[in-house]
Amino acid sequence: MKKFIIAVSMFVMSVLIGPGTILASDITDAIYRADIRATNSSYTAMKVSAPFTWSTQSLLDGYYINSGFTNLALRDSIGNDIPFMPGQGSDPWIMWIDQIAQNSVLNYSLYTGGETAMGGKLAYFPDTAGMSVVDSASLELGSDFEIELSGYINTSSGTSKLIIDKGGAYICYPNNAGEIVALIGSAANISQATYYSATTSRVYGANWYGQTFIPISDIYVNSITLWCQKILAPSGNFNVYIYAVSGGVPTGTALATGSISASTISGSAGAQTFYLSQSAKLSSGTSYALAFSCPTGDASNYIKVWSENSDAYASGTKCSSSDSGVTWSADSYDYYFVVGGYTPAVTLTATGIISSDHTVKTVLSGGTFSLYVDNILADSAAYAGSITDNANNWVIGANGSMPYLYYAKITIGGVLKGSWEWQYATTFTDLSGNSNDATPSFRTTTTDADVSAAIISYNAYNLSALVVSGDDKGIQIIDDDEISDTPAGFFGALDPDRLEFLSPINEIISEAGIPLEFVWYPFIFGGGAAITMISFGVTRKLLPCIIAGGIWTGFLSAALGADLWTVLPFVVVAATELVNRKTVSL
Repeated sequence: MKKFIIAVSMFVMSVLIGPGTILASDITDAIYRADIRATNSSYTAMKVSAPFTWSTQSLLDGYYINSGFTNLALRDSIGNDIPFMPGQGSDPWIMWIDQIAQNSVLNYSLYTGGETAMGGKLAYFPDTAGMSVVDSASLELGSDFEIELSGYINTSSGTSKLIIDKGGAYICYPNNAGEIVALIGSAANISQATYYSATTSRVYGANWYGQTFIPISDIYVNSITLWCQKILAPSGNFNVYIYAVSGGVPTGTALATGSISASTISGSAGAQTFYLSQSAKLSSGTSYALAFSCPTGDASNYIKVWSENSDAYASGTKCSSSDSGVTWSADSYDYYFVVGGYTPAVTLTATGIISSDHTVKTVLSGGTFSLYVDNILADSAAYAGSITDNANNWVIGANGSMPYLYYAKITIGGVLKGSWEWQYATTFTDLSGNSNDATPSFRTTTTDADVSAAIISYNAYNLSALVVSGDDKGIQIIDDDEISDTPAGFFGALDPDRLEFLSPINEIISEAGIPLEFVWYPFIFGGGAAITMISFGVTRKLLPCIIAGGIWTGFLSAALGADLWTVLPFVVVAATELVNRKTVSL
């Protein structure tokens, strides 16, 4: 029976310890570890970007992480690397949660410190606007280019998603049918380009105006042109929008928007073009509306927009709102307008692409346009032309197309012209050296309101990594004066996950909603009590059994990260026994 129990015990330990995990990151030189707990208060959630509060600047100032953010790695409870983004300024950090069960918790470990680059999955988590790069002559694609991006591609949900877009010239986007689409465009527009000199609208405050229209073919729109001028000095922005239409007037949330400072609009009447922040795909034969506003203008300082005094455009009409676009009414006649964009000249489609980490690459070379997903050719077509040279900016990772991005790069004529990845800055420096710097938006909120994450402890993980050596000066020990204070808000707690073979057990305990302290403190004290009683049964002497119980309790407390006050009862009893013995001897 004894052999059977031993065999079973060894089997259980081998299951817990033996298989191990194939790891990409290297944490052997990590000095500290933060324990992070993700909590789901509702139904099973998947593919969540979750924030947690941590002071990036405090970590940098205290040398807990280096300025290059290379000594960082985030892992789940079984050792898989998890994508994450340090917070910029006062922003929270963001981590990726692939799936979390209903009303459950998951535990993660974030390792920091040390001299070795850990190779953690550091990524850029964009907000809705994604990342933009100003138009540049060096980024005009021509007839020989390669565009490559790596990160999580969302092919299952969302609208107006853009992996990368150069309005009017090139676009790559995921649809919601498990496909990635890349296309080259040719210029197209929808217009009514006449006006009557005495028919104008004053755009300011809550007075919004618009024009409905119908595309005669599928078109990706990226600009709106109006005949207009500023009057005196309107403040704030002049905004343009594209809306769906219901009942002959704009409805719902804008499909695309654009803004410029109202003060930059010319004081002389003329055609002025306003660019949307991203392209919007409009379908042939469907009614849409353009709209415009100047919310902080007033009755003396406004934007004047011209229209016709007849029904010059048969497929739409003017419309207006006096409550900032909440309600609309259709009016007579038509504005001067040009909705600019492009129609696909050639379209490539990669099918059967599930939402996951992917590397997407499009190549135009030798008259062939090709689309690769994970280095496998998905589609190609002949295209002998050159990409349209226009003034539109680049937009990367917008509208939830890429929850996180590892890198993006553009190569033209065999030369790298733009390269971007996450940096601890409000502007991402172009790593190609061509000064095509990017302006990122940063996610700061969870993508699922029921899922949250928080740091529960931050402790020393491997103090031996604090020892450094010189070539011929022996070993130098870092003393207390050289170790920075722990950043404000950091704290320690019971940390049983430091014994990695216990992680699966801790996961089960946490998912059951039981605090780890409720299990491991009784185990520490119960074990100590059991050792004490067994020792007393063998020796019939109090002091040896107290020492044995204290050793058990002290060892487990140190191993599980508990405070060493747990051995205090044993110390008190042992001291009392020693005093009692001395008294008896007297």
